[in-house]
Amino acid sequence: MRRIQFLFVLLVAATSTFAQTVGAGFVIEGKLASVPDNTLVILSGYSGTDTLAKATVQKGVFVLKGKLPTVDVHLINFPSVQKRIVLFMGNDHVTVTGNNADFSDVSVSGAPANYAYEEFIYHIKPLNDYIDFYRKQVQAAQTQAARDSAVISLNTIYNIYQQSVDQFIARKKTSPVAALLLAYSYDTDPNKDVLLLEKRYATLTGDALKSQFAKNVEQVIVSGKIGAIGTAAPDFTQNDTTGNPVKLSQFRGKYVLVDFWASWCRPCRAENPNVVAAYNTFKDKNFTILSVSLDQKKENWLYAIKADGLTWNHVSDLQYWSNAAARTYRVESIPANFLVDPNGIIVAKNLRGEELAQKLAEVVK
Repeated sequence: MRRIQFLFVLLVAATSTFAQTVGAGFVIEGKLASVPDNTLVILSGYSGTDTLAKATVQKGVFVLKGKLPTVDVHLINFPSVQKRIVLFMGNDHVTVTGNNADFSDVSVSGAPANYAYEEFIYHIKPLNDYIDFYRKQVQAAQTQAARDSAVISLNTIYNIYQQSVDQFIARKKTSPVAALLLAYSYDTDPNKDVLLLEKRYATLTGDALKSQFAKNVEQVIVSGKIGAIGTAAPDFTQNDTTGNPVKLSQFRGKYVLVDFWASWCRPCRAENPNVVAAYNTFKDKNFTILSVSLDQKKENWLYAIKADGLTWNHVSDLQYWSNAAARTYRVESIPANFLVDPNGIIVAKNLRGEELAQKLAEVVK
């Protein structure tokens, strides 16, 4: 799935900080004993490509001044020594101190929201680290007993982590740190529950909505909802095998399995007997299939339909991976399918083998 990556250099150092915006502009006073004289210092946005303020170091001291429109992630860059400090700040009076050449002892003060960031770093992020640890334990388990034990631990810590995320957001809903936590919790969760992300995002207010993380979350929600379970299935129209246009929405009132496949796709062809069996079982119970082929050659497409006994509706624009419907649904591998209910809502996706038959038995009456 295509998605925006949030975690670029955020956790480089626990000394990174957030700040509240005030009206007078910002001042960053640096006292870094190991930095040579005349070293250029540049304050930039998170991309590192703009210059918001610059100065040179003299006797380990530098001062950066300016004004920012909002609280967001910034970088203090030292290009000649190939070092940088990540911090979240607004118009605050910030002090940066340190003695070690590798910046390992750098500390940042003067940012009121730093306590929230430290809570994220020291109390919430470690919970997610434990989730990763127990997930690996499940994968590495050599016996069923070991696996069961690891699964219990994984589920327990996962629930604690999700509760902690919700509690943090409820308490810090105006803080940019809350937007960071939303980005982090979604980016590191293999479940990629975009509806949960949207629900949490809807609770944020004020400065939390002004950061770059909030903008990224907005983009992920828009993109991630396409084809997500619980969302409306995007409508599309393509020609069938005889050249007549077929529209997904014309099947409204039935359960429809939108099945993406191709004659050249071996896993698709291997899965087709399961799809045929499901169709034969449920075709008289308010269920049908609309198959979308990623073929390029019509003769190959038609041959595979006949050879595999696929006796339902088929469409294709014969554009291979550029198939318009596949692009709309963000299909990046096949076979892929989406089960759409009579109201046009996606209720399941990527059902294989027995899972397809079981889900249809559950919902199709």
